[in-house]
Amino acid sequence: MRTNGAILLLLILVTSALAQEPLTLKGHNGWIGGVAFSPNGKTLASGSADKTVNLWDVAAGKVKSTLSGHKDYVAAVVFSGDGKILATGSFDHTAKLWDVEKSQEIRTLAGHRGVVMSVAFSPDRQTLATGGFDSAIKFWDVATGKEKPGCVGHRSWVNALAFSPDGKTLASASSDGTVRLWEVATQKEIASFEVPTGEIRSIAFSPDGRTLAAGIRYGSVRLYDVEKRKETANFKAHGSDVWGVAFTADGKTLATGDGDWDQPGDVKLWDAGTLKERAVLKHTGEVLCVAISSDGKLAAGSWDKTIRVWDLSKLSAK
Repeated sequence: MRTNGAILLLLILVTSALAQEPLTLKGHNGWIGGVAFSPNGKTLASGSADKTVNLWDVAAGKVKSTLSGHKDYVAAVVFSGDGKILATGSFDHTAKLWDVEKSQEIRTLAGHRGVVMSVAFSPDRQTLATGGFDSAIKFWDVATGKEKPGCVGHRSWVNALAFSPDGKTLASASSDGTVRLWEVATQKEIASFEVPTGEIRSIAFSPDGRTLAAGIRYGSVRLYDVEKRKETANFKAHGSDVWGVAFTADGKTLATGDGDWDQPGDVKLWDAGTLKERAVLKHTGEVLCVAISSDGKLAAGSWDKTIRVWDLSKLSAK
């Protein structure tokens, strides 16, 4: 009986391990600067140091099309809320808008005086926000490509941007050691949170818009109550920079990704309410970006030129 029990346990463990094995996407010739799922979760966009953007069929694990046009590294990607347009930010100092169905460039948005590190669509799809090395946050009319009044206040690189679900607030993360909240209608700063350890690498709103998560240099994660405009949590999540943060669609889980220079990284899953660690997902390279689809897939792009995709529903079933 003991022998049979041991064999059964081994089979269970092996089956569980196989269920957790991620899909590895290979197709880029440079590090992965940004990943984003389409609203329906069927397509994954990835921007790379090879100057291209790949659109992947998630179910098949294959490239559907490659978008070429940037003249330097692609650092950020984001889909519009209807999935019809993709925006990208690049080291070539521009952002671009692409027609997803046709896999064609719509227009180039030029105006930054440095690398465009972050791009974010407003929920109504009418405005694109961009931020970068010139410390500026710019707003663009998506339909016309014309620049609109933006937000001024950061003193260093703008590494990440995120609109609140209702579109009234824009959050920004900067290397000047601050996370800031802006009123979109007036472009005025409504809150600023200082982080003594310096650079903020990533940010994400919870689905209900009440919480903002920020990934910090040297491994910490901070949570902010958006309405009360105060910090609610500060914990050590990783041993090195937290390059990516993302919430699941139900808001119950927070994912954080890290990695040290040219070293294997990982993605950790946290209970968003208790902040207890739920799982650790190992990557083969430094994790530079993470995204979670509406149907529970998690993608992590890496310095090693690969993307790993996990099905979180299978992880939660173990």
